[in-house]
Amino acid sequence: MPNFCPECGNELISKNAEICPNCGVRLRGSGKSPGIAALCSFIFPGLGQVYNGDIGRGFLILLGTIVGSLFFVIPGLVVFIYGIYDAYATAKRMNTGEIPYREANALHMVLFVVLWFVGIAALFVMSAIIAAFVFGMAGAY
Repeated sequence: MPNFCPECGNELISKNAEICPNCGVRLRGSGKSPGIAALCSFIFPGLGQVYNGDIGRGFLILLGTIVGSLFFVIPGLVVFIYGIYDAYATAKRMNTGEIPYREANALHMVLFVVLWFVGIAALFVMSAIIAAFVFGMAGAY
């Protein structure tokens, strides 16, 4: 397995390197917390992926969880659990250098949570409109 510098992403010659020969950053003691990544995904599906620096994957996990839960409960639950596992495993793999390190952006995480709440609010509003339309039409007959 290749080993990557968490700062610059360049491949390292040795898995036990303490300093990156390319950028000079100290390699030991820094990294992602797999527990925080998993907790983020547990609280807000997809947030653990954003914490790991993969915004696109975070949105896919969120979308899969929502769509799966709306139409079929079990697939939504499976995507939710996979999201937690994926966030944990990705953080661990970044720390061991198996995959390149991606920096977490706090602004991206905050925006993701805001969009998460906006999306949930939009779902409730759409559900209320559909329910009002359906029950309104049923009462007209």
